[in-house]
Amino acid sequence: MNRRDFLRSVAGTGFYLVARSLFPDQSFQKYDVGIAKGTSRERTVEEAINLVGGIRTFVKPGDVVSVKPNIGFNSPPALKANTDPVVVRTVVHLCFQALASKVYVFDRAANNPRLTYVSSGIAEAAEQAGAKVLYVNDVTKRMYRTISIPGAQVLKNVSVNRYALESDVFINLPVAKVHSSAGLTIALKNLMGVTGDNRSKWHWNLHQSISDFSLGVKTHLTVVDATSIMIKNGPTGGRLEYLKRLDTIVASADIVSADAATAELFGIDPSRIGYMALAHEKGIGALKGYTVGRVAV
Repeated sequence: MNRRDFLRSVAGTGFYLVARSLFPDQSFQKYDVGIAKGTSRERTVEEAINLVGGIRTFVKPGDVVSVKPNIGFNSPPALKANTDPVVVRTVVHLCFQALASKVYVFDRAANNPRLTYVSSGIAEAAEQAGAKVLYVNDVTKRMYRTISIPGAQVLKNVSVNRYALESDVFINLPVAKVHSSAGLTIALKNLMGVTGDNRSKWHWNLHQSISDFSLGVKTHLTVVDATSIMIKNGPTGGRLEYLKRLDTIVASADIVSADAATAELFGIDPSRIGYMALAHEKGIGALKGYTVGRVAV
């Protein structure tokens, strides 16, 4: 068996990692969506990203990177209302490994950010990895600017966080949950945390608003925390029995494909989630037909 055949035969299994160490110069297949499963948060994050090209595909030396987790709720990491802090720390660490010059971490929280940033464990984790944590709940001209979105049906003009717009790389880092209004909240809906608008107005036409927003805000890389998905009482949760442990990370350069692949982890057809179907129709990304690479870590 030649080296290429060997690599193909082990891809998608735990031996994939051994192959990477044996043949570091080998060009591995790049997929549209990478799904890594394992108990190590650090390794699953890195290997999911490797399946879609590796962090250096997205982050170049000297880049300024903005990372947007879900830090919306005053809730501890175990209850999964927010992105896992280890997942956040690992993504920041990988960005610096790729020689990013600066990494910012932020979210416009639903609860008091001075509480959510601490109780979630994300502020500490991000700072440990070298990121600067931003508090962005105060909507000022320094932090937000208004943009027009060509092709939007509802959000024709919208206030957007400047760091999401102006950084070299914007990484979307949601946690996967059911949602009482949207059906699911994953990557597309996680972008609500970078608007400076009154988000309650989105709810008059929620699915169109979510899909419109992604026409105007470009996500370069999505990394979904599906280590434990919230299957009941989302988005806030509140009990461990509302969770299903999957030990899974999903990564993609295509925000729609990331959401679609994660929806399937819930056993939900992504075309039945209104904003996902609309985002696909608007050409934001692929709801089906994407390639998937899988690896057990």
